[in-house]
Amino acid sequence: MERRFLLLFGSQTGQSQAVAEEIFEKALEHGFQPDLHNINETEKKFNIEKETLLVLVISSTGDGEPPDTALKFWRRIRKKTLGSDYLGNLRYTILGLGDSNYSNFCQNPKNFDLRFQQLGAQHFYSMGFADDAIGLEIVVEPWIDGLLSALKSQFSEKSSSLDHAISDKNPQTDLNLKRQIDETDSVKDDNKQDNVANEFTTVDLAIVSTEKELADIKVDEKTIEVSSLVKSIPPIEGQIVVPALPHSFLEVHYSEDESIDLDSLCIQNGAALPSATTDIVMANIVNVSTLTRQDAVKTALEIQLEITESEMTFEPGDSFGIVCENSRDEVEELILRLSVTNVADSVCYLKLKEGTRKKNAAIPPFLPTRTTIRHLLVTCCDIRTPIKKGFIRMLAEYTPNTLEKARLQELCSRQGSSQYTHFIREPNLSLLDILKAFPSCCPPIERILEHLPRLLPRPYSISSSPLVSRKHLNFVFNIVEIPSGSGRQYSRKGVCTGWLSSSQIDCNNKPKIPIYGRKNSSFHLPSDLSIPMILIGAGTGLAPFIGFLQHREAQVKQYQDLLCGPIWLFFGCRHNERDYLYRSELERFHEVGILSNISVSFSRDNSTSARYVQDNILLHSDSVCKLLLEQNAVVYVCGDARNMSKDVNNTIVTIISQHQGIAMEDAKSVTMKLRQEGRYLEDIWT
Repeated sequence: MERRFLLLFGSQTGQSQAVAEEIFEKALEHGFQPDLHNINETEKKFNIEKETLLVLVISSTGDGEPPDTALKFWRRIRKKTLGSDYLGNLRYTILGLGDSNYSNFCQNPKNFDLRFQQLGAQHFYSMGFADDAIGLEIVVEPWIDGLLSALKSQFSEKSSSLDHAISDKNPQTDLNLKRQIDETDSVKDDNKQDNVANEFTTVDLAIVSTEKELADIKVDEKTIEVSSLVKSIPPIEGQIVVPALPHSFLEVHYSEDESIDLDSLCIQNGAALPSATTDIVMANIVNVSTLTRQDAVKTALEIQLEITESEMTFEPGDSFGIVCENSRDEVEELILRLSVTNVADSVCYLKLKEGTRKKNAAIPPFLPTRTTIRHLLVTCCDIRTPIKKGFIRMLAEYTPNTLEKARLQELCSRQGSSQYTHFIREPNLSLLDILKAFPSCCPPIERILEHLPRLLPRPYSISSSPLVSRKHLNFVFNIVEIPSGSGRQYSRKGVCTGWLSSSQIDCNNKPKIPIYGRKNSSFHLPSDLSIPMILIGAGTGLAPFIGFLQHREAQVKQYQDLLCGPIWLFFGCRHNERDYLYRSELERFHEVGILSNISVSFSRDNSTSARYVQDNILLHSDSVCKLLLEQNAVVYVCGDARNMSKDVNNTIVTIISQHQGIAMEDAKSVTMKLRQEGRYLEDIWT
């Protein structure tokens, strides 16, 4: 009997695609026939109404919106002309990827699920919701195991009764986050039965007692975190279950006599950019200003870009992407560690390996096939993102020291899942950190390129108005400083902020950086200028509001009879004297009447009772509620998604509950309605 099913992915940054490809490989090894496609290939490679079995892996972007690649499919299934039995023959399941730091966690997968059901489709296996805030693998791994069992049952039941479907209430497939975390931390014997077959390998941990090999692992006895990375205490004993070794599929051929103009190459091979509304344009850095005092905890820089020669346009509230580079010093160290110094700058050709066992093998689209190793590592590959378990499994194969190899196998094993999270994912260890911690490991560069993900562009909010200058845009950022320790073998700066701070040394030469416009569906000024605004931001979250205020001031100057609604600003920083960004500009906006009210909180100064923005919102709760509930004000929140935006949301719910004398649950419904009406808008990041 044919064991085919449709396997779709909708991905913004590549994570959904990577998970779908993992499902593809494992399904093949279990004897299934997965038909893998990007969801944007609808009506070209597949027609959903003709399918009977679907597995969809899809992420959320923005405020619970579909990724760019899924928009066409989403518009198609949302047509009002479709009947309630349009997908009546379809059995499906969905694995959603999201980040619980954002308010509408996995909302897009939930929307797809609801629409499928409205069109008559039915589950054959419960949905999974993987959370990038705690580690996608915590949910993904057990969900895939359950999926393989559900597929097996589905095809078995199809052969006996086409009308019978697996119930959503089946306890073997009803996954919830708590159970998934429990199973990850404590793998039971029964998990090693049908769920663990060709996609995993059992390994007996070697017992090594020679003094030489023990000495080969250099552990600082005083640094518990580092010693925990390279040694399990207590050790994991007996058999462990590790991922199957990924099939190799790339070859690198060198041509040392050739020359190449690297500047002529398309950036990242011309691969599509996430959320892009424009092509890449080269913008000149014309000015750099330091906005913080020298003794501030974080250094904030404002950079002004000149975009005269481009057709790029923007509005206040828009963001743009910067296609940054990796640290050249870090790349040099990685090249040295991988023993490719002699060929790093030679012309090389990437080719698919003949006879590779990897199904649907393809050179990643962001890698040029004629280039140099250094160019790939500097401009195309993300060398900082914590490496995944399959990557670690590959590294173990090129680690001759028995103790080091055993430890790498532990870290990628099911039994070592919590240790992987604690010692690799949470401290954000890079590839170079791992290679330094396991000195005998030396994989071929081809295998490294197979596993390194794309170096993704970084988004930044624009902090200026086109009414002030259409030829320039400003943006603000903190230079991210990451110390060594907790397994990190060296100190570093943020990938993009470190690159930008080094790019600004000589503005007289107007260094160029590649940028592009990004989609912004809602974080804009109201079209009706009489509508009040409540602006809430902390740190560099103030940036878009400077653009808002510049724009409003220019509008008032241009049309002097304008009736403008009040603007309240709640801003927070650490210290009054060290990092109060744009202080003089904000005070001037207040003096001339553009800002109706400004409330600033200082979290590290003891002289103020309001330490955080939410404290000041509580102090002005009556005024905020009147603006919000009686004058139809729009709330804008910009800043940290992990803490600040959640605290602000909870505070808004609290003051609505108190002001209207309603229960907290009802106040949450009021706040949700504000979001649905486009009156509670967020530009937040993790």
